[in-house]
Amino acid sequence: MKDKGTVVSTEGPLAQVRVDCTRGCRECGASSLCKGAADEEGTLAVRNPINAHPGDEVMIEVPESRYHRVLITMFACLLAASLIGALAGYTLSRPLALDDSLSAPLGFFLGLGLAVPGVILYFRKNNGSRLYPSITDITQKGDRHG
Repeated sequence: MKDKGTVVSTEGPLAQVRVDCTRGCRECGASSLCKGAADEEGTLAVRNPINAHPGDEVMIEVPESRYHRVLITMFACLLAASLIGALAGYTLSRPLALDDSLSAPLGFFLGLGLAVPGVILYFRKNNGSRLYPSITDITQKGDRHG
């Protein structure tokens, strides 16, 4: 999804961009990252590869298909870990003399609990910066250009 916005501030490789919140905001993949999504305007942290400055009118692109792929993969990993934990709990119930109705759910939640931190760390490390919306063009330069 592409949208227009105004650069509010910059810090390192990121910029804060104010965008008008429209009907499409509720369906946008970046709505959870947007500060003020319920208001008339929202502010997004976006990558700034073209060195836009505060006051610039810019076009931003939200990588929604990438968000969807990462979320599907993340939930698939968590589901797999949970099912492996449930199977391990069920399998170990006999040697440990535990009730099947207790060990399988216990293994399910143990597998999920052990997988959550690892999945979060992995996806933050490998996808963090690529999931940010990005400034693709400066449509009108602001006052801060020389």
